[in-house]
Amino acid sequence: MRTTPANDLRVTKTLEAIDTTFREMMLEKGFAAITVKELCERARINKKTFYRYYETLEDLLAEVMATYAASWRKRTSRLRMPEDIAQITREFFLFGAEQDVLYDAITCDPAWDAIQRSLQDDASGEHVENVPDGYTPERWHIVYAWQSGAVLNMYRAWVADGKTMPADELAELAVRLIYKGYEAIR
Repeated sequence: MRTTPANDLRVTKTLEAIDTTFREMMLEKGFAAITVKELCERARINKKTFYRYYETLEDLLAEVMATYAASWRKRTSRLRMPEDIAQITREFFLFGAEQDVLYDAITCDPAWDAIQRSLQDDASGEHVENVPDGYTPERWHIVYAWQSGAVLNMYRAWVADGKTMPADELAELAVRLIYKGYEAIR
């Protein structure tokens, strides 16, 4: 990850140019097709400047993903699975409605599944050490996979439909569906 001098306007503008250009290129062609050379040309910086802040394009991608994940963790830091499954489900849709088009691309396009899974794992903290009381790791993994998969599929359908349903209405529908399913196995 990069380190930046505080309050340096030139650095701020350079990093904003890198970020904006990277996001545009991600949407246009996907991560695998981006080169540092083309990114630098489009951001109007030289390659040395890029490498001053990032060792690789993967580091830049990790920073973008970390921003989404940190926002999610901050929003849901007080919530715990499975006790707060309804609120976590609701927050997922409300959070998604507030994000940019890159977030939707990463979340919804199957071509981005590996990046999306990495973002989800980072944001959720769903790891073996986080198994709730009353669950074996195997059972929790299945319950978590069902809940996160169902919510993700609903979000993808909503985006594919052009987000025509209000986010709060979708969130409440999702809460009812997920919570009823969860209640059936408790």
